[in-house]
Amino acid sequence: MAGSDEEFRARLLETFREEAEEYLESITAGLIDLEKSGPDPATVESVYRRIHSLKGAARAVNLREIESVCQTLETVFSLVKKGEYVPGVEDFDLFFRTVAVARALLRNERPPEAAGEIIAALRAIPGHEKPAAALRPREACPSPAAVERAGGTVRIAAQKLDRLTTGADGLLSTRLSIAQRVRELEEMTARFAFWQWNHSQAFNDLNLIRRRAFGDGKAALPPDLVLPLQRAVEFQEYNREFVTSLQHDLAAYARAMEIDRAALEAGTSVIADLVHDAALLPASSILAPFSAFVREFSRTSGKSVDLAIEGGELEVDRRILDALREPIMHLIRNSIDHGIEEPETRLAGKKPAGGTVRIRVFPRSGSRVGIEVADDGAGIDGNAIRRTAVETGVLSASENAALTDSEAIWLIFRSGLTTSRVVTDLSGRGLGLAIVEDSVSRLGGEVTVSSAVGRGTAITLSVPVRMATLRGLLVRAERQVYVLPMQQVRQVLRVRPDFLDLERGRPAIRIAGETIEVIRLTDALGIPPSGSDDPSRATPLVIIAYGAGQIACMVDEVIRVQEIVVRPLGAQLRSVRRVDGAVILGDGRVALVLDPLELIQDAMQTERPAAFPAAPEEGAKRILVVEDSVTSRVLLREILEKAGYQVETAVDGIDALGRLKEHEFDMVVSDVDMPRMNGFVLVEKIRARDRRIPVALVTSLDSPEDREQGRAVGADAYIVKSSFETGGFLDMIRRLERR
Repeated sequence: MAGSDEEFRARLLETFREEAEEYLESITAGLIDLEKSGPDPATVESVYRRIHSLKGAARAVNLREIESVCQTLETVFSLVKKGEYVPGVEDFDLFFRTVAVARALLRNERPPEAAGEIIAALRAIPGHEKPAAALRPREACPSPAAVERAGGTVRIAAQKLDRLTTGADGLLSTRLSIAQRVRELEEMTARFAFWQWNHSQAFNDLNLIRRRAFGDGKAALPPDLVLPLQRAVEFQEYNREFVTSLQHDLAAYARAMEIDRAALEAGTSVIADLVHDAALLPASSILAPFSAFVREFSRTSGKSVDLAIEGGELEVDRRILDALREPIMHLIRNSIDHGIEEPETRLAGKKPAGGTVRIRVFPRSGSRVGIEVADDGAGIDGNAIRRTAVETGVLSASENAALTDSEAIWLIFRSGLTTSRVVTDLSGRGLGLAIVEDSVSRLGGEVTVSSAVGRGTAITLSVPVRMATLRGLLVRAERQVYVLPMQQVRQVLRVRPDFLDLERGRPAIRIAGETIEVIRLTDALGIPPSGSDDPSRATPLVIIAYGAGQIACMVDEVIRVQEIVVRPLGAQLRSVRRVDGAVILGDGRVALVLDPLELIQDAMQTERPAAFPAAPEEGAKRILVVEDSVTSRVLLREILEKAGYQVETAVDGIDALGRLKEHEFDMVVSDVDMPRMNGFVLVEKIRARDRRIPVALVTSLDSPEDREQGRAVGADAYIVKSSFETGGFLDMIRRLERR
């Protein structure tokens, strides 16, 4: 029974946390409205009731600290309700701190300040009266474990809804299987038609045999052959009638199967749509909490920023909203840090002293929704972008000369590019908007940007309303079938291998003025070929594009396009590169779903890794050296290998992340100034997944700002190449090794 009690309490707490998060978001939104518009009685009443409900729910699950905090805040708002107290700016700061403490306690995190200190600060508000009993034995309140029914709605756990959605998507596999059976029946019917044609050719011969054997020529046959031959002819006639009847029955069965398949498809589509509709949430559910972040920044910086939200009532799949939470936060940070000017600068430009970040959610055609994050700040300076791109090696001088200012704006999506010279808590680490574009692309969406200098910037995310099933292109390479997501498939064509050009020693094809590198899909996946190519035979090419990169994959066969439900590979295979998951085809075979981004990234490497890397020596520490300079890379590798370390190399940050995903390393030694992804971004991404692995930066950048940026992103050591010394370098490596 004890086990059952513990399980019940765990479920109860999980239900409470979901409910409490909603209460805290509503309280935060109400506090922001009150601070902006004054003590509106309806808003005060709403905040008061939410605090009261949260207090009662916390009591039901015996979370006494949250209950005490809510009890004290409720007493303060009872004074506001009665008109006996009007909170000021500093009081609202205290209210928001109180919500932050409650949220931290709810999530089992360390609160920014002790609950006792917050309670004492609330009780110090003039006119506050302590309750007669801070903790009464029991108060009538709804149990958070009970199913709530109000206005025709039912509260359901997110995990259960996810399972329902997965089950509805799983019906697609059944539909595909039945469709495959229908195709097989159609193939059988076609084979019967071929049999019928052959039989008609032999029918005249059968009539000739009948006349000769049983007509005028009957006496010419040996008597012992007449009866067997007669039976054979009669059986052939019976066989013809039987097979014709079977062909008719099979055709009727195939038609009935097609009717059943259509009915099943219609029914399952309705069920899947209903379940997916149940997973829709108002966009405001993720947008409303950003108001507190913007308010906090306005209170702690010299800038005055307001957040306006439009269209928050539009509903989007919960999983899509969760995936967009971080990208939208990143866009808001960029708007505040890079877009909105200081108050005196805005006043000098005849703007209001306070800036505005506006999030607008609006419907788009094709079951898609647009989310626009716009600011009325300084806009994007194309010249500054171009100058920074040349300085960091993202653009060459000739490429810069051919680029217009409007085209240069799109460089902000390149990882490692930042015009900020200062690293702040918000931005300036060179992440650009690559994270945003990557997240949106994985959802099957796209990003657009528009900007006017002095007037502001607007970035729009266009994503599907639902996380529905995907359409995939089935291709065959060697004996295996693979799936490429259709949203990344740009074009399919057939070319002869001897028609391909050579670009930097690699096969390439020119299409509409663009040169696109060609790779064999099996080579990209590390699969040895089974035979040689015929240069005179046309080969299918699938051009895939992801963000700014694209590649042409050579395959053996393009099969078809169909709906797919991607199944995860499981924890054991989660780190397998270039593979996103698997699908079960209608005939029962399993096909791997490939990751277009990693295929493109690997193909763009200046140095291709070996298909089967050598195993490390027994007991040797594995170090990954990340350096785009061949000379520096060889030097560092030689120094470390002579010191007894097992060394692998990567040519930039993107290459390094791929190696880290494939293999375990004991340390990373990286340059900073590299194309595609610099060392600062690499360290930040490593720290996001592994806080323990030591990372040392070896770079020519020696300014105090660069050193501070290295420390800020989490590097364990920073060595300047101009003062590089082998002994000191190895001492540093050994110190990090012992940590």
